[in-house]
Amino acid sequence: MKTRILILTLTASLFSAYNHAQESNEEAQNVHQDPTHNITLHRVIVLNDKNEMLMNREDYVWAPPSSIYDKREYVTESMENLAGTFGIKITKPQLHGYFSYKYDYHPYSTLRTYYVARYVSGTLETPKGRDEAKWVPLEEALEISTVTAIKQITQHIVENPDTVWGGSFMVSREEKGHPTKQVEAFYPLFQSKTR
Repeated sequence: MKTRILILTLTASLFSAYNHAQESNEEAQNVHQDPTHNITLHRVIVLNDKNEMLMNREDYVWAPPSSIYDKREYVTESMENLAGTFGIKITKPQLHGYFSYKYDYHPYSTLRTYYVARYVSGTLETPKGRDEAKWVPLEEALEISTVTAIKQITQHIVENPDTVWGGSFMVSREEKGHPTKQVEAFYPLFQSKTR
């Protein structure tokens, strides 16, 4: 009898922990699209020696890799861990942009940091939660990027690599997409240290 009670208690605990983990995972996936607070998102432009950029696809969105900054990590750790989920190692990421986003469909804002790093080693793989990852020639990568703000920011950083840039965007919501409008032109924050 004690064994049955112990098994039932353990089963109930495991089931409860599993459900909590699932809910936490769903919350983490939705915090970007339906936040409950202001967030910071890091995006890293990874370039290799063939003048290709690492691009990943989630649903219909092609963009350089990103992650929400919500763990107890230093920024460099966060970028290295993000690269690691793609099976690669990168040079120390250098800040190239700091952008603010507001939304016309909720009261929160996000800060988006953009970093540039070089590929060092590893075999590219598609991380869990992403649909595809691949190296894309730089010009083609800028073309396939499907979110206007990401495309504009990435192109501006690639074409003007000696400066860390700022700017602001307003994001709207449509059935399939989040159109963006630049509301504050790119402006220089300071010189970049990558060159």
